[in-house]
Amino acid sequence: MGPPRASVSGARPSSDMSVPSARRAVNQAAGRATPLILTAALAFAGTAGALPLPIGSEPVRIGLIVLALVVGIGMTVALDRPGSRPYWQMTLLVTLVLMPVIALQASASRVPFVAISRGSAGPLLWFTFAACVVLTGVWLFAAFQSDQVPENSALLFLPAAVLVPAILGAPGSLNETSALTMLGEACLVAGVSIFLALLSPPSWRPLAGGAALGAQFVLLWALGRGPVIGQDGGTVVPASAALLLSLTTLLTVLTPLGALFSRRFFQTVEEETGGPKPASAPKRGARRPDRR
Repeated sequence: MGPPRASVSGARPSSDMSVPSARRAVNQAAGRATPLILTAALAFAGTAGALPLPIGSEPVRIGLIVLALVVGIGMTVALDRPGSRPYWQMTLLVTLVLMPVIALQASASRVPFVAISRGSAGPLLWFTFAACVVLTGVWLFAAFQSDQVPENSALLFLPAAVLVPAILGAPGSLNETSALTMLGEACLVAGVSIFLALLSPPSWRPLAGGAALGAQFVLLWALGRGPVIGQDGGTVVPASAALLLSLTTLLTVLTPLGALFSRRFFQTVEEETGGPKPASAPKRGARRPDRR
């Protein structure tokens, strides 16, 4: 018997064919994690004073992050990268909208002597309500943007989910520096989790968001950064923090279902508002309507 002949069809081995697909998967995962890693790097650099900015320029540091994210969104449009665009948009929403609202709620929780019986719980209740509304709006955005790939929806919502416990447990006085520090920590956790989860089988991804949020809870607990409560605060203060954390966990778990519902809802709308339905043919032997 002679040496084995080469394949006539010239087909490559399956191992060679898997290399481009693996490289493509890594590139896609890196593209979706890039806005979070970039935000974490800029936030840590800003808090460490590594950026050439004037003293007392905390809002400028946040503005620099917002500017970088806006440029990133523009690059996804110019380079036609629709897959990674929602992650840039979500990071911008988290930084520009969600973080200030959660920070206001956390600041109200740290005021001493906040209690319903003392009549001083009004700001805390209003800020908690606003935080719940904004968080739900961000969740709806994540469900809508990922309705074509529901298994990735919890990953898209993950930056918002991990930010809530991070801001509630920010150390010291909740100023721009501490908020930036926790923003960097949350984005780092979310970016690494998204990158690893997108390289895992699709059937695991709906659970990856909840697992990453659980890891965030464990990490903050190990660092001793639970929700900060003001001196002699009433029951309403820890109850408000518990409500926010419970809502965050519930929305993270329900994001895949929300994405599926969004896809089905808009499919139904398209079917109902589409072109005119074809007229049904009359049955055999049936008389045609008399047109006069």
